[in-house]
Amino acid sequence: MRRPLVVALAVVFVLSLAAGVAAADTRVGGTVVVSADETVDDLSATGGTIVVKGTVDGDLRAYGGDVRIAEGGEVTGIVRVYGGSAHIDGTVGGNVLAYAGSVRLGETGSVDRSFGAVGGDVTVAGAVGGDANVFAGSITLAETATVEEDFTYEGSLDDRGAAVGGAIQRTQNLALVPPAGALSVVFSVLMFFANLVLGAILLAVGPRFADAAHETTVTEPLRTAGVGLAALAGAAVASLLLAITVVGLPLAVALVLSTLVLAWVASVYGRFVVGAWLLSYTGADGRYLALLVGAVVVALLGLVPFLGTAVSAVVLLLGAGIVALALRRLYELVARNRGGLSGM
Repeated sequence: MRRPLVVALAVVFVLSLAAGVAAADTRVGGTVVVSADETVDDLSATGGTIVVKGTVDGDLRAYGGDVRIAEGGEVTGIVRVYGGSAHIDGTVGGNVLAYAGSVRLGETGSVDRSFGAVGGDVTVAGAVGGDANVFAGSITLAETATVEEDFTYEGSLDDRGAAVGGAIQRTQNLALVPPAGALSVVFSVLMFFANLVLGAILLAVGPRFADAAHETTVTEPLRTAGVGLAALAGAAVASLLLAITVVGLPLAVALVLSTLVLAWVASVYGRFVVGAWLLSYTGADGRYLALLVGAVVVALLGLVPFLGTAVSAVVLLLGAGIVALALRRLYELVARNRGGLSGM
């Protein structure tokens, strides 16, 4: 009974190991830390908190809620940060480009080449060996700051007496708009944590349903995926048929929106059942741990071209099948209760 799911996910698990080897310099987690006695090569880190206390011998790409290069930490190459906040108190041998709500180059921080930042508020209190370009609502040039070349900005500037070797000039032509690829990564990071939050809510509200969903998927994976495919196809066809009529257009819009919400719920349940299945072979247990494992595995596989798309599709179909079967069961219960009441 479990064999179809075992075969399918065994392949996924093996490929995930291969993906991990191919992306040896990629770290994902709630907290990612490069410790003080650690040296790593080019690093791409994704997490809620990312801290560099040691050395990154190469470039650093960081996608997270809070990104810090601590005092004593060092990045020899280029630093690119996309997150909620970015604090640089260590040394950077190359350029820095940060997109964050809050960006700070601390008094002990130094950037050998250029410094670029886009944020709600940006503070420059350390040393910049090249030029600095800042686009922000609030900009502070502290008295401890040194900028060897020009300081170009757009926003409200508070210059407290920084040492700037070039000109301090305001312009609206700063080329600091994030590339589309970066925006896609940031969205993926946000969705990863959003999936965890939604999953935690679903597990708290319906723990027994989650267990039943796992059991149904394990025992009847092909049927579950088939039901999911039929449900998604049926929703698409129904939306199209309603959309071609003037009267049914509002219903089509409502159906599309409902389907999108249910598809998100379905994808979260799909991640949960994948994680629960993997945990069943380790001896570990726990609904929330299963959710985390499933979310991380699917996210890592998403880094692999084509495979990531295929895995996401399978996860969605499994989750859609779970949701569709639950809705059918709910409909049957309501119909049965109505029949009982009408016979009284």
